[in-house]
Amino acid sequence: MSFDLVPAELLASALIAVMVAIPLAFALAASVITGPRRTWNRAGLALGLGLLLGVGLAVFGAVSGAESAPLRSAVALMLLGLLCAIAAGVLVIVLEDGTTLSAVVGVAACLLIGMGAPGEALPAFFGLSTSVLVVAAAVVIEAVALVAIVGFLVAAAGRVRALQIGVAAAGAIAALLVALGLLGLEIPLSTVLILTLSALVIGSVVSGVLDAVRGRRRPTVDARNGTGAA
Repeated sequence: MSFDLVPAELLASALIAVMVAIPLAFALAASVITGPRRTWNRAGLALGLGLLLGVGLAVFGAVSGAESAPLRSAVALMLLGLLCAIAAGVLVIVLEDGTTLSAVVGVAACLLIGMGAPGEALPAFFGLSTSVLVVAAAVVIEAVALVAIVGFLVAAAGRVRALQIGVAAAGAIAALLVALGLLGLEIPLSTVLILTLSALVIGSVVSGVLDAVRGRRRPTVDARNGTGAA
């Protein structure tokens, strides 16, 4: 373990940090939008607070050489948070509008995943570099990437219901795959990314088609009702 800053290692760690952040961002975005729109800021605040605590613990573990301690707690927090994220994704699909219960589930998922994600990623970063500075930078980059991607997904999903379904489906799939990986099932990151993005596309397209079909049927039913009344 050293404090050397090797540009090649920093670049590789940054790329891995962003790739690791992508599936988690979908799970977090689904957790944010599962509640009523007025509660989305609360979920975002919970995510920010969780990441702040998680990054602090992960950096402390890396600097002190006791990274195994935050890793154990991070895995437990991540598993709980991912279970909440799966439930949040399902609730987005099932419920047209969020409820207080779904908002609580989403806030819990954001807080738990935010606290656990930085520490859980430490082994991957230390596998690329033994430099504490590089690992600490990768942890911070992952947190920044999470915030940026989640913000983009939430902003996009807030405009179109079909995208909400797509993000929810992708978030549930991503959370499930990451949770299985934490439990010992070896799933390549590329596979997780492909399945997550596929769920986003399929969920959005299917939801959009169903909305279009329902939109076409509604004027026909209204016309028939009007004719019958006349």
